[in-house]
Amino acid sequence: MTSKTVDLFRRPQVLPSAKESPFERFGFFQNPFPSKPSVVIGSDDLPYLPDLHAQQEQRFEKLMIPHPDRPTPRIIAFLMDYATRRGRGIGKTVFLNHQRKRIMDDLGKRLTDDSYVLFAVHIRPLPGGSRKFWQLARLIAEAMHEQGIITRALWRLRAFSGIIPDEVLEQATNNPEETIGNDAWLRKQGVDVDFRLAHYLTTELVREGIRPEIAKSLARFGHDPFAWQGSFLAHQTDSRWRNEGAKLVFDDLVRLFILAGFSKGLLLLDEMEKIVPEQNFRERRTFVDLIRYYFIDGSCENTRHDFYSLFLTIHPYVQELLLPHWEAAGLGRFAALSQEFAQEYTVYFHPLNQESAEPLVKVYLDAVRPNQDQRRGSLTPLDKRAVEEALVYSGGVPGQMLWLLYHVMERAIEEQWSSIGEEQIRQFFQALPPEEPEDDETDTVPLPKVHPDLKGRG
Repeated sequence: MTSKTVDLFRRPQVLPSAKESPFERFGFFQNPFPSKPSVVIGSDDLPYLPDLHAQQEQRFEKLMIPHPDRPTPRIIAFLMDYATRRGRGIGKTVFLNHQRKRIMDDLGKRLTDDSYVLFAVHIRPLPGGSRKFWQLARLIAEAMHEQGIITRALWRLRAFSGIIPDEVLEQATNNPEETIGNDAWLRKQGVDVDFRLAHYLTTELVREGIRPEIAKSLARFGHDPFAWQGSFLAHQTDSRWRNEGAKLVFDDLVRLFILAGFSKGLLLLDEMEKIVPEQNFRERRTFVDLIRYYFIDGSCENTRHDFYSLFLTIHPYVQELLLPHWEAAGLGRFAALSQEFAQEYTVYFHPLNQESAEPLVKVYLDAVRPNQDQRRGSLTPLDKRAVEEALVYSGGVPGQMLWLLYHVMERAIEEQWSSIGEEQIRQFFQALPPEEPEDDETDTVPLPKVHPDLKGRG
């Protein structure tokens, strides 16, 4: 063996040993608060407190969820910061992630009283990558693929085909990914996957109006997210997305979902601040015009069935940028964005107060206590005044408060504090470096002044 080969397969001489956490002095196995209070879609990284958002959940259901005892849901509605005017870190992404999971757990069975079949997809734009509507269409399609919406539609079509025997379907109910979504498993059950099932699904999808190339791809590979990614999505160029992306999302996929028995799809579009401020005047006007076309009255399958409902996360400064274009497109009549009428289409998020902040802090503290029966619901090593002070410095914004408390806890370990009160919170905040002046930007409405180390938390 050469020396390089030996280095490649070298093993460590000292194995890592389990170290005692410095936070054990407070009864924790780690820092209770997240260093990066942000959300990965589909994860449970950050706790969700239903009681904290009970009012918002009720409002969300009223606006967005079809139900026999409620009026028709809105085609477009909004999630907005009510009072802080900071937008970031107030818990909207955690909220959207939770609503997606609530819907997807049983495809809306409980929320609609078993009357409708729903799906929800959580869409988060990339900075600078979604300025154009075709880029948004690609983002929606990719999110549907990554979050298993398209896969579930194909599983349902397979189940409804009549080709898979009932006794085989009964085995597939608890683990569809390894059963009805697994060609090898179906073959072992005697199902003709390669010709009969694929041919039947292709025929049905084409008959529904889906373009033959897409129908064939879905019928053969749509049940397996990795296979469909490799056979279809990976080969779509920017040029094709620009020319055909909206048709895929608002025609072909709508036909697929309706054929699969879905009643409605909820598009939960997060972080509009990554789209709107990046656009110039003309791009904003075109973007809003296309929202009207594809969601309200354009010639596409989606508007014919009012299939998608769009739930937009709007920060206050984005609202101001978007409003003139929204009104020019006539969208105010279908989803009011102006302050005067927006309440009929909006779920508002309010800043934290002491009553709501304490339960949020306690759930983080309890999550890292090795013995959950000890000091349950206690603020120790913090006290009420510490939480009040953190609330003041964070402006009532949850993500910013959690970031502040994370670093205060780190400081408590470094300086061996026995407890954390308002004085410790004040010392830490006042020790932060001074804020530097921000450059003026054209064609945007600036955010209110917030210390840079507290910006964008959550």
